[in-house]
Amino acid sequence: MKLKKGIKLKERFLSIETPQECSGITLFRYAGTFLGMWNIEGCFILVDNIFIDSGNPNYSRENMRRYLATLDKKREWRILNTHMHEDHVGGNRLIQNELGAEIYSPESVQDFSFVSGLMDLVWGRPKMFCYSMIDRDEYITDKGRTIEVIPAPGHSPGHTVYRIIPDNIIYSGDAIPVPARKRYVTLGEDYVTELESLKKMLGYAEAGTRFISAHHGIVTDSVKLIQARIAGMTGVVHRVSEAASAGITGVEQIGREVFGKPEFLYSTLGNQLRCREDWTIQSILDSLEMTNI
Repeated sequence: MKLKKGIKLKERFLSIETPQECSGITLFRYAGTFLGMWNIEGCFILVDNIFIDSGNPNYSRENMRRYLATLDKKREWRILNTHMHEDHVGGNRLIQNELGAEIYSPESVQDFSFVSGLMDLVWGRPKMFCYSMIDRDEYITDKGRTIEVIPAPGHSPGHTVYRIIPDNIIYSGDAIPVPARKRYVTLGEDYVTELESLKKMLGYAEAGTRFISAHHGIVTDSVKLIQARIAGMTGVVHRVSEAASAGITGVEQIGREVFGKPEFLYSTLGNQLRCREDWTIQSILDSLEMTNI
């Protein structure tokens, strides 16, 4: 299945495959769109009886229901979420309803009212589901694989990645940012903490761990990708620090110094997109202030 281009309010794309290089792990690919002007693709996975994330709420429910109907409901199904953003938990309720899956999360939400009307069109607003907090350091699949729980905060306060053993694959959720020179963060995102988590991921990559990223898919060169993200984000932190040291105090002015002219889409719809440049600058300034205390 290929992503179809064109003007649309909701992208119902969903493909399901079991790539040869993933040792029997099922890969689900989905998408979101903004009136067809740009698309954001993502993925989640199924490892034996454990889903890791579940995608956005807008992908094809018909395709997913057909797939879930092929699974044995007598197995003990689970979902491990990396974090509670709408494009990672959007299929939780469907999978729970169809398979009786137990859901575990590293962070909690009361509801998904934080999803704006615009992002409801792009990703969808999840319906609430029953879940428990992550309660152990590793989970064992019904076929004997171990899924190791690895905290990787920054993108969200409790963001977590999962390493699949013995395959030595990390599903990294949003711990590997897009793009390399990250300009926009979501509300509550910690830029410097995210950078530190990236350095942790680099250690795994250099030791031979392979990666599946929620928005990069199967990563062919994990070391190169993560190094590029570290270099890009480190450069942003240094530029913000230099501007602040030079006496530039305004967040907007520092943003101009670091990133140049604001992009129209984000400068006008930042609140609706829940991604803003000034949140990036303020997050870095807050971290620098804490470091200097």
